[in-house]
Amino acid sequence: MTFDLIIRGGTVVDGTGAAGFVADVGIVGDRIHAIGDLSSADARDEIDAAGLIVAPGFVDVHNHASNEMEGGILNIPDVENQIRQGVTTLISGNCGGSPWPLGAHLDAVSELPIRQNYGLLVGMGRIRMEAGVGAKAATGEDIATMQSLAALAMDEGAFGMSTGYFPAFVTTEEIAAVARPIAEGGGVYATHMRSEAAGLLDSIAETIRICEASGCPGQISHIKCWGTRAWDKADQALAMIDEARARGIDLTADRYPYRASFSGVANVIPSALRIEAGERGGMEHLRDADLIDDVRAGIGDYMIEIDGPENLVFAPLEPMPDIDGKTLAQVAQERGEEVWETALEMTLRGKVSSIYFVMLEENIRKFMQHPAVFAASDGHLRVLGKGVSHPRNYGTFPRWVGHYGRDEGFFTVEEVVRKCASMPADKFGLHNRGTLEARKIADIVIFDWDTIIDTATFEDPHHYPEGIPHVIVAGKPGLRDGEVSAESYGRVLRLND
Repeated sequence: MTFDLIIRGGTVVDGTGAAGFVADVGIVGDRIHAIGDLSSADARDEIDAAGLIVAPGFVDVHNHASNEMEGGILNIPDVENQIRQGVTTLISGNCGGSPWPLGAHLDAVSELPIRQNYGLLVGMGRIRMEAGVGAKAATGEDIATMQSLAALAMDEGAFGMSTGYFPAFVTTEEIAAVARPIAEGGGVYATHMRSEAAGLLDSIAETIRICEASGCPGQISHIKCWGTRAWDKADQALAMIDEARARGIDLTADRYPYRASFSGVANVIPSALRIEAGERGGMEHLRDADLIDDVRAGIGDYMIEIDGPENLVFAPLEPMPDIDGKTLAQVAQERGEEVWETALEMTLRGKVSSIYFVMLEENIRKFMQHPAVFAASDGHLRVLGKGVSHPRNYGTFPRWVGHYGRDEGFFTVEEVVRKCASMPADKFGLHNRGTLEARKIADIVIFDWDTIIDTATFEDPHHYPEGIPHVIVAGKPGLRDGEVSAESYGRVLRLND
């Protein structure tokens, strides 16, 4: 027979954990047809992979590609920052937020030229919004409505449900109840937990309770010990995950390989105060006489948690040269203000995000090496050179492979491919992806184990990685010899497609 594409002579690392072996990979249509010695076979197209690793395409299950405030897949569908990392599948709708209606959004994306596959979680925050629950505890009727919406999202193809940033009035019991239709539909419960800081262990315990009560497999998003009050909790956190797994709970976590997080500067102000100001009509009410002392105290406490204002670097979402790239400490000094005053003013300015250098490298390494933790970016789609960026948007997977795998020696190539491809694919029900086997979809990354590396930094984040010459999406080269194809081959994915 004649193959459509043969990848010749590479070292196949198939994602199962088995040792790599030199072989050819033959593709017909969008499927892997054969793996072995195909030297006598003909093909319409060939890629010489001698000296390179041929692996399943990487799967990023914690991505914010659906977030239109950050550009989003509807606006910049064919950007290159993910495919150049070897990522062939994105799962978005994380941290409790997602487009709605989910099915209509997926239909719209399916008409666009996307470079990698794209699936969605439904955000419980969005479900609450659509149910009209508001900033209050849900009633029994509210929960029934939310369960119906969750079931609808699963019917429309969601891979599960996400949560994030919930205040105290959203109870554990409410989350578990809304997650039950997710479990019934075969989905995952992925959570940006209530606390990754001082309340980390309580939050892991809550996640375990939700998994037990709902029957959902659990995914702890971007697991971390955030801030000074959590730095000593990594071992306890992992022990709790181990204990839950020993009891049969399907609990895993993902991790990006950087010591700084990225979020809005408003997080320096306690969420209860932000909610109160919003109910009064807007964030400017944070200046109200009966709130301002609590705002000052809350920001002061936050500075203790991040080990000082020099660990908060402003990264605004639109040009703001007076603050861009400067620390909170620097800007406060330049403005002649106290730190809390500057933090409040930047919150009220709007569109001000920040990079927080609040994690210990030793904890990052502990999490990454744990057998229940795999790679994910917590990233966004980015146009090269435009706007603010965290280096994880360009370098997450090459950094896992090249820096921590090869250079630090934490993983063999077989181990790190599992953490970047088959583990996330298995967890999120991507049964036709994640490993290289006959009859599976031909989503493949071809990289050089000796040279693969991230090049994006916090100071200069808009740089593509090195050492990934080819990426195959649905059997066709989406990246070839380091150049993206004129056409895009990604597909919209729905659970159980």
